[in-house]
Amino acid sequence: MRPTRALISLALVGLAAGCGGGSGPSGPTPGVLTLTLNTPNTGDGALLFRVTGGVVDSIAGSAMVLDGSYNTFPGNLTRVVVAGPITDGVIAHLYVPDVGKVSSYVVTMEQVTANSNFAQRSTAGYSIAVAVAP
Repeated sequence: MRPTRALISLALVGLAAGCGGGSGPSGPTPGVLTLTLNTPNTGDGALLFRVTGGVVDSIAGSAMVLDGSYNTFPGNLTRVVVAGPITDGVIAHLYVPDVGKVSSYVVTMEQVTANSNFAQRSTAGYSIAVAVAP
């Protein structure tokens, strides 16, 4: 009877060790970050902003963006320009090598123009939030 208990106990310990979440480090998880604009104005026509703090593999504009472009620079700097009838909401998707580093990405508005006459606007009050895409 004792050897059977010992075997069962050993088997249960082995099963429990194999079922747990891995204790080793997990690698980076590539994915998409969403950029969501909050604008104090109506009728924005184009935005120029910079993304710092992490590597950006590529960028795709959202449905409201009629045209856009981006350039990456050394030191984890990416400059993005988007044009169209811009309103509050998602303006772009960043494809990054590790969505676990979302908090290191910072977006800074550099220039804004009006849609009607392309007049430059103040960047005061504009913000772009960065979040992991659902």
